[in-house]
Amino acid sequence: MKKIFIVLAIMLIVGIGCKKNLDPGGGACACSPAIESYLSLSIKGTNNLDLLNVANSGAFSKDQIQLYYKDTQGASQPIEFQIRQSYSYGQMTYAFNQLFSSRITLLAKNINNKFFLKLGDRQPLELQLKMNGNKTDQLLIDQVEVPRETSTSNADFYIQSIFSLKL
Repeated sequence: MKKIFIVLAIMLIVGIGCKKNLDPGGGACACSPAIESYLSLSIKGTNNLDLLNVANSGAFSKDQIQLYYKDTQGASQPIEFQIRQSYSYGQMTYAFNQLFSSRITLLAKNINNKFFLKLGDRQPLELQLKMNGNKTDQLLIDQVEVPRETSTSNADFYIQSIFSLKL
């Protein structure tokens, strides 16, 4: 009986330990992780300047950014997001900060798929996400397709999933 309890406890611990979300850029899990859907967006100025890095002139701080949708009564409902820092991992370097939200992709599966991004005093941009299961296949901003990141030649999965908006 004691051996069965120990085996069950070990299976429970292993089962819980292997259910972590894969945090892009955070390294791999030794087991099969749950795949998290997300939107990752870099925002660049005219000279390829990172507009999510507050050290750059004209950049937007997190409190100057609003990501939201409108509910059925037309009221704005905020969507959680964070600003991910540029990073280096081994030979790979990505030099731009990213607006990152897993909440928006969950909402994209359940509501009318029309979202808004307000940057500082600029007019809000209309976002539409086209999802394929847990993957964000396409991002449209004001009806125009936003390309994926091409600033590095590295074929890293996470970098290939970043959309790159030029203002």
